[in-house]
Amino acid sequence: MNNKLLAYLFLMLPALLMTSCLKDQEDVFEKPASIRSAEYLENAKNVLTSAENGWVMNYYPDNLQSYGGFSYVLKFDNKTVTAYYVNGKYELKQAGDGSTVNVPVPETTTYALTNEDGPCIAFDTYSDYLHYFATPSASAYEAMGGDFIFIILNISEDKNVITLKGNRSGNLINLYRNTVTPEEYISRNREVIDTQLYEVFVNDNVTMTLDLESQQASITVGEESEDQAFILTDRGLKLYQPITMAGKTFDSFAYDAANNTYTSDDNTSMVLTGTLPEGWQSYEDLAGTYSVGDHNITVKTNGDGQTYTISGMAEGITGNITATYKYTTGSFVLSPQYIGMYAGTYYIWLLAHSAEGGLSWDESIKFKGHNSNTEPLTITFVASGYDTCWAGAFEEDPPTGDSYAGYWEQYSTPMTFVRVK
Repeated sequence: MNNKLLAYLFLMLPALLMTSCLKDQEDVFEKPASIRSAEYLENAKNVLTSAENGWVMNYYPDNLQSYGGFSYVLKFDNKTVTAYYVNGKYELKQAGDGSTVNVPVPETTTYALTNEDGPCIAFDTYSDYLHYFATPSASAYEAMGGDFIFIILNISEDKNVITLKGNRSGNLINLYRNTVTPEEYISRNREVIDTQLYEVFVNDNVTMTLDLESQQASITVGEESEDQAFILTDRGLKLYQPITMAGKTFDSFAYDAANNTYTSDDNTSMVLTGTLPEGWQSYEDLAGTYSVGDHNITVKTNGDGQTYTISGMAEGITGNITATYKYTTGSFVLSPQYIGMYAGTYYIWLLAHSAEGGLSWDESIKFKGHNSNTEPLTITFVASGYDTCWAGAFEEDPPTGDSYAGYWEQYSTPMTFVRVK
């Protein structure tokens, strides 16, 4: 054998060995990847459609979970998914005893099981419920960081829990096999939400403070404190991820509406009792005159125990805004809204202003008042993602970005009301 032939064989040897190794690797699996993927998705569909009462979905939009969590019940058949949403529509129906009850109204859309960055569930036709957090609007052009495509990470051995990851947000989202009817779960969940009368819960050196608007919890043990997003469920509260401090773990809590307490599921001897914050004011006591910047406003109760009419908010504008009473804080809640018109040309709106300079007229934004415990009463307004309010002028109503004509008035950062009388 000549030298050239030997050299050629030596050069070919690594390629022959590599081919052999690759063949050995392929032999580890009895079926091609495409078939394994198809079988996994078929199994996922069988599990999804096997739940008679559907799946409870603890859903978190936004990669920072800045809006907290929201409950859905999803019921799958071969092609469609019927969604019940805790903040969705309700209708009055007559119960068996003759009374009327609020019943959640579902929405049905289509879904697909696909293989993109892995096995995925995609809600592939528009739904007001399932696409709400992912749909841009005039005031939130990047939407709220929501997902409608979810990567399937795991199906538990007992097939009662499916772990997903939001394709956009990266948030971990669990589906739990529902044990009651979808209507019953959503109604129980709504009852837990509606019976929250406190935002501060204490037990010895443990304090749990809840922001019920942004659904963020701050838990303090002694000198240590940690924050975490949460979701209100049909039985209480669950954190996005567990917190461990001073040897104590906090993850989920059972709510007792009759006694206004939360009991830790991780330590049932830890019962946190609701308490009202310092500076708390009754609905009637908040009425009066306040200074905002360099002028005064007048706050009058509307007699319904829930709302106020505020006049004089924007100087030179004859018009009122509405504030809402929040029992848990004993203070006002303000939202962006129309104030009045100037010279028949400009529409003046109360706007939310962000630290980055953005303005929003989204009426769902909540500026929650925090009362001082000193005289004169000073109320500081804070909203998640926004640092203060402005009064802005628009050439059209409803407002658009193109019709914005400039600011009418800028308030302090953060905005404050100081009682005058």
